[in-house]
Amino acid sequence: MKRFTLPFLSIVFLMAASISAHAQKVDSMINVYGEQFPQEKVHVHFDKAVYNPGETIWFKAYIQAGFMPSQISKNFYAELIDPSTGRMLQRKVMPVFESSTAGHFDLPVNLNIPEVVFRAYTNWMMNFDTTMLYTKTLRIVTKNDAGAAVQAAPPTLKFFPEGGDLIAGLATSVAFKATDSRGFPVKAKGIVRDAKGATVASFSSAHDGMGKFEFEPAAGATYNAEWKDEKGTAYKAEFPAVKSSGAVLQIAGTGPRRSFIVKRSMDAGPEMKKVYIVGHIYQQVVYKATIDLSGNFMTSGLIPTDNLPSGILQVTLFDANWKALAERITFVNNNDYLFLPDIVDLGKNLSKRGKNIISIEVPDTLRSNLSISVTDLAVSDDGKEDIFSRFLLSDELKGFVYQPAYYFSSTADSVQQHLDLVMLTNGWRRFKWEDLAQGKLPQIKYPLENYLALKGELTGLQPSQIPQGTLLNVFMETKDSSRQLFLLPVDNKGKFKEEGLVFFDTVKLYYSFNKNEKLTTSAVVNFNNGSLRSPSLVTFNPGWRIYNPIDSNAIRRSQFIAAEADRLRPEIAKRVRTLETVTVTAKQKSKTQLLDQKYASGLFSGGDAYSFDMMDDPFAMGARDIFTFLQGRVPGLMINGAGGPDGPTLQWRGQKPTLFLNEMQIDASAIANTPVADVAYVKVFRPPFFGAFGGGAGGAIAVYTKKGGDMRNTSNVPGGMEKNRMVGYSAAKEFYSPDYSKENALYDVLDVRTTLYWAPYLLTDKNSRKATITFYNNDISKKLKVIVEGMNEAGMMTRVEKVLE
Repeated sequence: MKRFTLPFLSIVFLMAASISAHAQKVDSMINVYGEQFPQEKVHVHFDKAVYNPGETIWFKAYIQAGFMPSQISKNFYAELIDPSTGRMLQRKVMPVFESSTAGHFDLPVNLNIPEVVFRAYTNWMMNFDTTMLYTKTLRIVTKNDAGAAVQAAPPTLKFFPEGGDLIAGLATSVAFKATDSRGFPVKAKGIVRDAKGATVASFSSAHDGMGKFEFEPAAGATYNAEWKDEKGTAYKAEFPAVKSSGAVLQIAGTGPRRSFIVKRSMDAGPEMKKVYIVGHIYQQVVYKATIDLSGNFMTSGLIPTDNLPSGILQVTLFDANWKALAERITFVNNNDYLFLPDIVDLGKNLSKRGKNIISIEVPDTLRSNLSISVTDLAVSDDGKEDIFSRFLLSDELKGFVYQPAYYFSSTADSVQQHLDLVMLTNGWRRFKWEDLAQGKLPQIKYPLENYLALKGELTGLQPSQIPQGTLLNVFMETKDSSRQLFLLPVDNKGKFKEEGLVFFDTVKLYYSFNKNEKLTTSAVVNFNNGSLRSPSLVTFNPGWRIYNPIDSNAIRRSQFIAAEADRLRPEIAKRVRTLETVTVTAKQKSKTQLLDQKYASGLFSGGDAYSFDMMDDPFAMGARDIFTFLQGRVPGLMINGAGGPDGPTLQWRGQKPTLFLNEMQIDASAIANTPVADVAYVKVFRPPFFGAFGGGAGGAIAVYTKKGGDMRNTSNVPGGMEKNRMVGYSAAKEFYSPDYSKENALYDVLDVRTTLYWAPYLLTDKNSRKATITFYNNDISKKLKVIVEGMNEAGMMTRVEKVLE
């Protein structure tokens, strides 16, 4: 399907010969905001909808800017918050690859709150409206779950005149929305009365507590509303005040165009005799019009939308001085945003611990980034929100949208009409028009991050005491004892920085000053990794109180699982202790498997790779460098110029492989200059390799230098160096999926897992469009749900569900 590039799709209709410089400033500033300050949004795929204490929340986050995968942020922050106090329970910092990231939260066994709030964002998102950060309330069910306490409060009814205001003498539509104290819809039926008590309008909700009616307010009049909910309980509600003068903007239509009607007051001043309309989508102007209302108080027009990307089009009406008079949002759905992979059952067995095999095949050749979950049907994601509704709707609106996935479930006219009610009762005023008219730019407090950093400053010294050209020598040592040396220039303020680093967990730092040992004893060196600091408390958000309604079957299922987990936990712990004292005879690992276990970690561990033991390979001893050794040893990997003065050129499947030294990304010259005698292990990963920036379309080459007992002369860090520690990205955790084809004493315990399989990264491209997975059922599930979500390089999204029963 076609996708679009907004700077080239502007639809500009000028209904006058010229437009003022002031207008051009507003127009150009919208585009400046879109080009220089694009706003990111997040969708998160969770493995399931409800959790028990002691379980793991698995998640995959996707990031977009506009309607494309975001290339802006490199760090991602995820938090678990207690909604009753705002207290931070846990926090994760993760690197962003392929416009996405994945992680987990381990819930404490003694967790005793009914809900947690999952909040996620990038530091770039913190520069804008922080109420738009991703949040989702997750239910936690204990064995004696009593549910979340819901505050008893009467429902509310709010009215929303189309365009923003009621103007005396101008007929318009008035939308309304009735909700309970949790934000859930309430059916409403009522009347509008004037000050004399006469009924001037009636209304009745059409969908999820929303509806609309036509209304023409009288000059100087005041109104109030009376209504009843579905139980017949009567309430009163405030009705919007009527302005004596102004303008009205109305929009209609759901097809390839939108029609608009503009009306002004008959006695309007000269500033309303000529008005402007500006339409923008994803922070790019796509429609402009200048309208002459000097001879008529009303006009109409059409806005073509068939060449726009699907999303929310915001249309604003300005007076002659470019003061905003009215605003309306409307949803454009050109069905250009989705692709549908096939989920094929290759071998289903839902008996106890039965083996299941399924495949996922993508229909096109674009690079795709998918995640998959297989869960017990009772506790699976209910599908009331998905990647379509989050990116196209919820992330673009302020306020709570109830069951947003419904609006993308069908293209029927009724669904589109219901979606327009959402447009009428929600809104996001992305711009402050006064600021744009004055040419103001947003204040950026949180600059872009280039992954983690090794940065800091010297304290305890005056600037004059720091010699020019001072270098700080730093050895960074990871938990597997691999090291990397950094030579960091120190400026005249005592600051230093090295960006673009990816390291996990806690690292040790050994440092000294080059050619100035006195600084080592006289200066205090403060290190930090450059990531956003964690708040201890988070400002309360009323949206956190929205209680997720969980099906009663899911509650009962989760209570059973919680009770069984409590019963089985001592038995599992006892078996683990027993296994620690038992000698188990197993197949001996190969030398390369042992090397992989010793040297590789995280995404570099295992994988689809060629492995080379450089210590026992006689050909390695005589190789000039790593690249001459690899020539001809890996099918498809092209290496030219190895050992030459200009260095090697590498290519695999038409792309350049990414290079790593001790799992730190590095250039070819550094690899070529690493003595082969210092290298213990080399891995060459077939494309694509997720651990590489940009998705590793050309695969990757990982080189590991000797450590520990593999070095002939073992030594510690050079004498005289100081020691410090620094935290990196949150440590990764591998999803546990038992293999019941093998023997294991732990398998004697009842299996009550509700997440049977979780894979956050299924990467496909034109050469590998199909992925096959294998998993085993538990001891209790009879029906399973498979969910695949993700997006491709063109920003198209997918969500596919399949029930196995």
